[in-house]
Amino acid sequence: MQITRLIGAFGAATLLLGTTVRAQGPGGLLPTPADTPNRQGTRGANFLHIGVGARSGAMANATAASVSGPLAWFSNPSGAGTSESFSAVAGRQSLYGDLGLGQTYAALSIPALGGNIGVHFNTLSSGDIKRTTELNPFGDRLGGNFFQWTSTVVGIGYAKRLTDRLQVGGQIKYISEGIPDAGTKWVAGDIGTQFNTGLYGLTLGGSISNVGPTARASGALITRVISTADRGTFSDNRRVSLYTSQVELPVEFRLSLASDLLGSANSLLGKGSGNNTLNAEVAVNESTDFTTQYAIGLEYGYRNILFVRGGKRVYNDDRDRGTDTPVGLAGGFGLRLPAKGRNVRFDYSYESAGALQNIQIFSFEVGR
Repeated sequence: MQITRLIGAFGAATLLLGTTVRAQGPGGLLPTPADTPNRQGTRGANFLHIGVGARSGAMANATAASVSGPLAWFSNPSGAGTSESFSAVAGRQSLYGDLGLGQTYAALSIPALGGNIGVHFNTLSSGDIKRTTELNPFGDRLGGNFFQWTSTVVGIGYAKRLTDRLQVGGQIKYISEGIPDAGTKWVAGDIGTQFNTGLYGLTLGGSISNVGPTARASGALITRVISTADRGTFSDNRRVSLYTSQVELPVEFRLSLASDLLGSANSLLGKGSGNNTLNAEVAVNESTDFTTQYAIGLEYGYRNILFVRGGKRVYNDDRDRGTDTPVGLAGGFGLRLPAKGRNVRFDYSYESAGALQNIQIFSFEVGR
């Protein structure tokens, strides 16, 4: 009887909420006739779509053809083939303004086996979330006052320069996400390539990421102990797992074209004085859980020391609805300084995210 009443109350509340939301018009939570079907939210490990690295972030992540060094392990592993010595990068990403989400990453590239072996680590944390239950809607002190959602990926890969114009790379990744005692785990692979055409400084880059099998959530919170004493068995209790759906990974394809507009012998605008460089890149991203996205990025460099960058990503979805703040507009800067025979780089980027405020990235790199 109590369950019937609960279902009835829930149905009435849903009907009332639906009527209120519809009255709000296009800004409501329910779909409107203007909305088109999409694949958003249909895959797991969506944090893998968040670009990593301040240089890439400042150029709206239009860098699949120009990314190099250890940062390449996060988007196009072939770019790591350019490393000629040990190199490392680490950084911190502050996601969506004051919402408390943070992302930390680090990667290494080590020359070995005729190419470069690399490892990388990337983790996202939700920050503290207040723990509540049906019996304790205002907090569950017995289970702990707070918990966190964590998403993590660890990978190992290999990249090699096959010719002076072509390089390839691939890697295997272990991915996990969830809360304590309830999470999902996958194993996936990435593969990528970069090809310098030799024509007007044009380089073509592409990668396919997150290719792997489906997985189910598991853990102590998804198990129950059922008493079997009344069924004539020798065991009083039996531990069973609740049924959870198979979750797919967000397979993503990146394709971009980069051009050295100024600063090299093959540049479209010539070598110039040699103190100034200008690079541009356009990109197309396609995934199993979002519509096709486009991006363009620019990078100006002075004497290979100071860099100023900007970019724009077109998401082709409704994330800009209800806000006058531009979405996908990015910018940033970088410094590159020699130190004891190595280069030390510091990069910063800022991307506007509309109602989600902004994304800020700080990167520190040594070795190239």
